[in-house]
Amino acid sequence: MEILKWCGAEKGAEYTGVTEEDNKKIRWYDNLLGDPLPGLSDWDPPTLTQYRGSNGKRALRDLCDAPSSASINLISQRAADSLRDIWDYHATLYPVSLADAPEQDFYMVVANTILNCLDRERSEGPLQKYGATPDAFASVYKWVFDEECIGKNVLFRIPDSKTTTYVTETFKQRVREAGLKGFCLKKEFWDTNEWVS
Repeated sequence: MEILKWCGAEKGAEYTGVTEEDNKKIRWYDNLLGDPLPGLSDWDPPTLTQYRGSNGKRALRDLCDAPSSASINLISQRAADSLRDIWDYHATLYPVSLADAPEQDFYMVVANTILNCLDRERSEGPLQKYGATPDAFASVYKWVFDEECIGKNVLFRIPDSKTTTYVTETFKQRVREAGLKGFCLKKEFWDTNEWVS
């Protein structure tokens, strides 16, 4: 079974908050930079704008079905509808507003399925320096998973990270079949031949 990391496509649109308050909402995973993620009923959607580089000169990138925002994944309404069964089972979709596409609905994907199935002896990456679990990875550069533990799950995260999302070949196939654009899936952290839909 091939397990892939879902990340932002290099050529795809990348978003950041319009205001510092918006940034705090999408950085919910960071205790120092973000606000805790509320329940969906208490969520006030942030407004995001395309990141233009530190000097503001980077050209605007094409909007796709899976733009990114640093550590979090965003999806279009088309992706939400096409993969509804996957999101309903594995994630919560938090609405966001894109300044350059205010008439379109987009969502921040928060994976709810957490599987402690990483083979920690065979996987590679730096360990966290702080926190209650010193054997947790800060980043996983090369991952090896216990396939039996994954079972029929097609999207999940591990306890080490609140935002790193892994998917199976089934997820990739569903993205392909739906004709969704901009999903970037990597076989390992340094993969330069990532699959982009």
